[in-house]
Amino acid sequence: MSRILITGASGTIGRHLVQSLTAQGTPFEVMRSKPVADGRTRVGSYDDVASLTAAFADIDTLFVLLPLTPNKLTHARHVAAAAKTAGVSHIVRSSGAGADPAAGFALPRLQGQVDEILASTGLATTFLRPAGFMQNYLSFMADMVRGGMIYGATADAAQSLIDARDIAAVAARVLVNPAPHAGQAYTLTGGEALTDSQRAAVLSQALGRPVGFTAIAPQAATDAMRQMGMPDELVSWMASLNELVSAGYAAGISPDVQNLLGRAPIGFAQFAAEHQAAWR
Repeated sequence: MSRILITGASGTIGRHLVQSLTAQGTPFEVMRSKPVADGRTRVGSYDDVASLTAAFADIDTLFVLLPLTPNKLTHARHVAAAAKTAGVSHIVRSSGAGADPAAGFALPRLQGQVDEILASTGLATTFLRPAGFMQNYLSFMADMVRGGMIYGATADAAQSLIDARDIAAVAARVLVNPAPHAGQAYTLTGGEALTDSQRAAVLSQALGRPVGFTAIAPQAATDAMRQMGMPDELVSWMASLNELVSAGYAAGISPDVQNLLGRAPIGFAQFAAEHQAAWR
């Protein structure tokens, strides 16, 4: 069995991936920025090629999940250089739906540029390109759900969100046997495209109390992100995400989750029912 290294193990996808691999008894290691005495942690920094090269040593299959930071492209170049030097055989990256270096929107263009950097290594690659996460309702949107009103700059357009557990399940399937997936890019979506108002109605049903949605102007959302102190690059990327959702480009439904897992993706109603406690 190949040696697997997971980066981004503490993030939304990474945590579920660690759980999935552990549950199925697949050996793996994780990369962290600081040492942890758990017998499976390697230390590496995206800012330091030498530390990444050391962390990737003797690894066959590398799962790459880069944080959304202003130096994301630099980090991608560091990962690419380290993976080649360390002799990694296969890179599996969590990218984003619509990733394309020539995309007309900033965030999918960035994701496409990162994919291009990793593909240019000549190593086997597999790109997982998930849509927006249902888990956003458990993080930065949780307070709005608890307050009974969700605000968004997405024009109440339909979007096919995916549960991060499905992303992790696909990643685990690929990591265990990566060879058949070499050179592939999978678009990972849910099985339905719902508007913000429709998802609010599902939450209302699950919680037994009203939850609504109010559309806000894109500029208001951009101003709010700047007031929060977000870097300009991050503001631009997130604003472009609102733009592409509003334009209807996030409503597509892909069969890839069904084809890879042999079952339908988790639906938003199931997600809401299973996480009621988070919004009480």
